[in-house]
Amino acid sequence: MDANYDVVADGFFVFLNCYDMQIYCVGKGPSALTVSAPEAVQTLGTPIVVKGTVTDISAGTEQHVLAKRFPNGVPAMSDASMGEWMEYIYMQKPKPTDATGVEVTVYVLDANGNYREIGKTTSDSNGFYSLMWTPDIPGKYTVYASFAGSESYWPSNAETAFGVVEAPPVETNTDTSTNVSLPPIETYFLGATAGIILAVAIVGFLILRKRA
Repeated sequence: MDANYDVVADGFFVFLNCYDMQIYCVGKGPSALTVSAPEAVQTLGTPIVVKGTVTDISAGTEQHVLAKRFPNGVPAMSDASMGEWMEYIYMQKPKPTDATGVEVTVYVLDANGNYREIGKTTSDSNGFYSLMWTPDIPGKYTVYASFAGSESYWPSNAETAFGVVEAPPVETNTDTSTNVSLPPIETYFLGATAGIILAVAIVGFLILRKRA
């Protein structure tokens, strides 16, 4: 192929890269999104963290060399970072320090059947994203995470679920009796006072008998 001859067809751009003398095909590729939430049932009022990854699963990422370099998948990046990012991935150039990921929107379907957005977040240069949110009613929640796609990637989505229960009631003491334990020192003085009174009573009784 002539180095000055480029081909565009069906939304893909094919060209010879004179940097490494390889033929490249550039176009919008598929993405993959994962999502997870706490597996243990949470107590109402406790924040939970929804997290996952967004990766590039284009055919080029299946090459043996890339699979070894990125065993957890090639992170998906924003359109603004795509130029330098692709050079880093496929041409072994330095990793961009200011690369930004893609936006992920998180929705929930709660136990009342309400479907609502709970937030947006952006993945980092490792493809990881996370969002902290506090559930507002008890029951089962289905979580939907969605990447709407970009000029570089087709959209992708994933779902998971978690449960929320109300906190157990706090036990209160309903005993209204006046049986109150005294501190040790007060118990000592109370016993001593009782002994003195008893001794005085016995002496008085003996004196009365003697006079009689």
